[in-house]
Amino acid sequence: MKKIISTGVFCLLLAGCSMISRERVPDEVPDWTVGYAMPSFYPVRVTKAYGINTQEDWTSILHTHSQFMTISDLERIKESQSDYDGYGLSLTFGIAQYSQIRYTNHLPDKVVLYWTSLFDAKFYITELDVTPKMKALAYKKQSYIRPDGIKRACYQTTFDFGFLPNGQVKVWLEGCGKYTYVTELSPTSTPETDYNGSTYSDHNQTRNAVLKRAKKANATLRPIPWDKVNKVYTSKHFTVDQLH
Repeated sequence: MKKIISTGVFCLLLAGCSMISRERVPDEVPDWTVGYAMPSFYPVRVTKAYGINTQEDWTSILHTHSQFMTISDLERIKESQSDYDGYGLSLTFGIAQYSQIRYTNHLPDKVVLYWTSLFDAKFYITELDVTPKMKALAYKKQSYIRPDGIKRACYQTTFDFGFLPNGQVKVWLEGCGKYTYVTELSPTSTPETDYNGSTYSDHNQTRNAVLKRAKKANATLRPIPWDKVNKVYTSKHFTVDQLH
């Protein structure tokens, strides 16, 4: 069984770091990860992300990077998904996945994201409560036939977050060639700065870059075209389902 290693800096924020009661998770279950998808015309930046397991008393920090303008670049996505219009969420080609700094395949009870909407420099905190139904699906052993015809055992252990320009976040569990939609979240908080203390004025250059991207594509950002923004794009090799 894999050993869970708590991250020291966050242990100080929690009531101790002692192990309490651990789930029995097969070693073959992959370590959980996260994926971030965003519209090309409404890109975001995640400045802090971590998962918390209250029963086992640990916090696992996730890697975060700054190349979200590159990840959401319209031409880059259209190279693989020609029908993508820049407004919707491309779960297959417009997504970046990030792993934990200290790996564990034990699922968190909560995933916390600090993120910035770059087109209007608004700041949000989003919290996903990982329900028993989500855990049951993530730990369920499934099989997947790859495009090359090889059959593999698999699990849906990636939390994909789709960020919307009004602060809402859609969530899927990904794996086994499918995306299972689980919920849409409203922000739990709208602070005046991002996790690192950056303010609205600190994002002037990025906002201008977003406007330049839209102008180049002859796209209009306001009013937000919700019929286009709510559209989800995937590869033909993936299916989209809903958690019941």
